[in-house]
Amino acid sequence: MDQTIYDVFKGLLNNKDMHDVVLKVDGSTIYAHSLVLASSGEFWKQCFYEGKNKDFYSFDSKAQKWTFEISDLSKAHLLDLLEFCYTRVPKLRDDNVVKTFKFCEKFPMEVMKNHCGEFLAKNITENNVMEILQEFKVKSLEEQAFKFLSEDVAPWKKKDLFVGCQDPELITKIIKIEQIGAPELFVFRRLVEYGKDLCKKEGMEDNPENLKSVLGDYLPLIRLDLMTRKEFSEISKTMLYTIEQLCDASFKTLSNFDCKKHPISRGPPIIQKERMKILHMSANGQDWCENTKKSIMSTGISQITMINAETQTPTLEEMLKHHVVWVNSCRSFHNPQEVGDRLASFVEAGGSVVICAAHTLRNDNAKWVMQGRLTTGGFLPMSKGALKQGKRSKLGAIIQKEHLIVENVKKFEGGRFSSRILGQPTEGAELIAKWSDGTPLILEKKKGERYGVVVVLNIRPPNSDLDRKYWNKKTDGALMIANAVEYAGGESKLKFD
Repeated sequence: MDQTIYDVFKGLLNNKDMHDVVLKVDGSTIYAHSLVLASSGEFWKQCFYEGKNKDFYSFDSKAQKWTFEISDLSKAHLLDLLEFCYTRVPKLRDDNVVKTFKFCEKFPMEVMKNHCGEFLAKNITENNVMEILQEFKVKSLEEQAFKFLSEDVAPWKKKDLFVGCQDPELITKIIKIEQIGAPELFVFRRLVEYGKDLCKKEGMEDNPENLKSVLGDYLPLIRLDLMTRKEFSEISKTMLYTIEQLCDASFKTLSNFDCKKHPISRGPPIIQKERMKILHMSANGQDWCENTKKSIMSTGISQITMINAETQTPTLEEMLKHHVVWVNSCRSFHNPQEVGDRLASFVEAGGSVVICAAHTLRNDNAKWVMQGRLTTGGFLPMSKGALKQGKRSKLGAIIQKEHLIVENVKKFEGGRFSSRILGQPTEGAELIAKWSDGTPLILEKKKGERYGVVVVLNIRPPNSDLDRKYWNKKTDGALMIANAVEYAGGESKLKFD
């Protein structure tokens, strides 16, 4: 294969041959060449050919060499940046793009700075959106960040979204977004956490009076009239609004309800139940499948495609026509390996998965046990384990009381069998609730920012209408399953018309 000039240049990077630039970083020395660096940015050109920026380097006139002390980047990150200078191929990752961008602003390297901006615009997450808005004054990047906030629920579930923000005007601008990718209650909760942080910094107790003091300009921006009755009740208990404000908002709320449970919203943040596309993979009998489908549809979810996983494994293409795949088994999968492999690919493509664990995640090689990459590739929030049943159990401790999956879930009884897997949370998983005996009941895990979520409900899905040994239908099992599917669908990155 023919070598390009950049292939030749790459061989010169950190090569002492003919070097005339020394970069001191992290106690190490990197060798470079003024001609290459000068062609990469205005800062270097000014240093080498115009004699400017002398505070940043020393020059040995006898050896004709420049020495720079670099403290803004680590050695590894500096080498990544230099590789671009020598090859014109940007080497950007989540762990180096922010510091590289700031370096290119401080020491003007416009082309690399633009590459950083493009990378960030395509990789905005709940973990970096506020940093992007505060640190990078680039209009196109700011537009993408606000678009993310207006369309995605993920940042609004991040408890400390606003915490540490040093720009009050930015908070105001965000709260004023025409459409927001979450229920209005989430916006209020993030604002309260921000207020608590402000109180802490001022050495004040975070009581209602002090919170009203630090949040005074923001509280009127919350759209109380867009909240459900339950959400409105939570707001009123905080004592952050006057009786007059609550009465006024209550009147507007009633006007917006139109006799339904939910009022209007700023936008379509979460996929609505009736529009969510669900693929139900069930390796069970017809009566079991009908029972579970009827149970979840009673909550308002309607677009469910049933697949008999005993006789076939849906292709990845079939899965990708849905926001979420809901899977369970008590009989044999058609191909346990294919099930796990294809579900892993589905999650990597942005789809979400809900698993009812018993018997699906038993720690044996029976054909009703899922195998493949979803179980071996670090996707599962709970390890496989032995099946436990025959001793009644019920909903125990709720660890994350604000989580959508446990919203309005007050009571759950597992029935005479109370089937569950004796697994443990895996690394990176979040435990949401436990059985009364301490066994994990609800867990979730997202392996990567651009992946869908995997939720495990450590139950058998049918209710006592099918057999009294299953979970008591008079408790909130159907709601728990529906909440899990709805939450997972909201976390899906897959979009449909």
